Amino acid sequence: MWAVVHFLLAYLVVSAVHTTYGTAVERANTVKVMMVTPAILLFRGTPQGTSAGDFMALLGLTFIAVLVAFQSTFLVVRNTRAEEALGQTETIAATAAGRWAPSLAVIALGVIANVIAMIAVAVGCLAGGLPTGGSWLFGAALGAVGLTFVGVAFLLAQLFPAGRSANGWAAALVLAAYVVRGLGDATGTPHLATATLTPAWPIWASPIGWAQRTLPWSPHARVWPLLLGVAAFVVLTAAALVIQDRRDVGAGVFAERRGRAAASTVLRGSIGLALRLQRGVLIGWITAVVAGALLLGGLSGVMVDQLQTAGAGVTNALDEIGGGDGSSGSLLQAFVNVGAIFSALLASAICVQGAMRLRQEEVAGGTDAVLSTAAGRMPWMLSFVVVAGVGAVLALVLGGLVAGAVAGDKGGGFATWFWAVVWEAPAVLVFLGIVALVFAVLPNATIAVGWAVFGLAAIFGLFGPLFGLPQWARDLAPFAHTPAIALPHPDFTGGWAMALIAIALVVASLVLFRLRDTKPGA
Repeated sequence: MWAVVHFLLAYLVVSAVHTTYGTAVERANTVKVMMVTPAILLFRGTPQGTSAGDFMALLGLTFIAVLVAFQSTFLVVRNTRAEEALGQTETIAATAAGRWAPSLAVIALGVIANVIAMIAVAVGCLAGGLPTGGSWLFGAALGAVGLTFVGVAFLLAQLFPAGRSANGWAAALVLAAYVVRGLGDATGTPHLATATLTPAWPIWASPIGWAQRTLPWSPHARVWPLLLGVAAFVVLTAAALVIQDRRDVGAGVFAERRGRAAASTVLRGSIGLALRLQRGVLIGWITAVVAGALLLGGLSGVMVDQLQTAGAGVTNALDEIGGGDGSSGSLLQAFVNVGAIFSALLASAICVQGAMRLRQEEVAGGTDAVLSTAAGRMPWMLSFVVVAGVGAVLALVLGGLVAGAVAGDKGGGFATWFWAVVWEAPAVLVFLGIVALVFAVLPNATIAVGWAVFGLAAIFGLFGPLFGLPQWARDLAPFAHTPAIALPHPDFTGGWAMALIAIALVVASLVLFRLRDTKPGA
């Protein structure tokens, strides 16, 4: 599944480059805008020219690198800590295979997964018509990022006794790598005459930055930065094996903190328990929504002015995503709507992970432990759904307040930003209903379907016009039906329809969960 996603993303980004930035002049104008706007460079990459390949690396490398990194961390932690918690690792270690056999198998699996990712990305670029040498170097650079995070995740799995902690720290390090390389790009030295940028030193502190410095389609392409990723993988993996050989099975270098002898009053109810278990997800994603809103609202007026000079392809794409009509005022309205969709995508992660938590608790046996008390099935499930739903809505409200407060009249005004972001709530809650329903009907598929729905919604809803997807495909994303508040005459029908669908999905999931047996440890 990951290989298909990598192939499609690479192919779709290349297609977007050809359709939206079809001429060298449009690409040059866009690159110049990016180079004088550090906020864009923070999220994008290192400009290295105006060819289609250079533009592919600028738009797609960092995003695909984050996905490859997450693939590696999830794969390793799932097959180390999760298997150890279920007793599988200890069982294998007791045989002639020895204690290292499961770990070496996981390492081999991680290497194979990243080789497949490398091939999938390279083939996607080739299918889009990019030069062969650069395509394979691009794929190899992303594979090296994945290898690095195989080592990172394997080391974290030895340091922390619980898969939840290892996954949390791994995700934090992936995002840190993205931000650090972004700082290197944002503080770099632009060369407008050649449409290139020399990044600052922080880019060398990030595995994603190492991949960028391969310069895949540049005349100055180089292979040696790949060795940094391979070296990091070898060193981290070796360190992890040494630590594993010295720790007890089921333990970690950092011991779990002891809990209180008695639970607080808050934890004596289902809602309090769900809130306690989801607080990390809530804090992380609410912070992300607010930070994104601060950036989008604060820079909205300036960015729209600069985007108007980037060429017709860019402005048309922004209008198509945000519902504008091509005029100067409409471009700002479209930008507000795109900003609201971006905030909604981040908030929907709260719903996706909140519903996933239901399955994680069921697998770990926590569900049966709670249901053995006076707590009922529906109240238990409803508590997780309510916490995730309220958290997502709170994130949107705070994001709307922040974006509106910093936007000012030039950036669209407070009311426009606030209501544009808040009205994304019905679409966001649809994610909660979908994943909760999958948990109730096909519990083993909860996590896979949850992330698939999240990723496809991002592709269809936020990047669909850029990738040239047909309208019916874009309409599959809940965001496509949210009222475009920034436009003069928004249609609220879609918003109310999304709200009704979300309620119906949640109710159906509650009823269906009540009818099935729990399936711990599956």
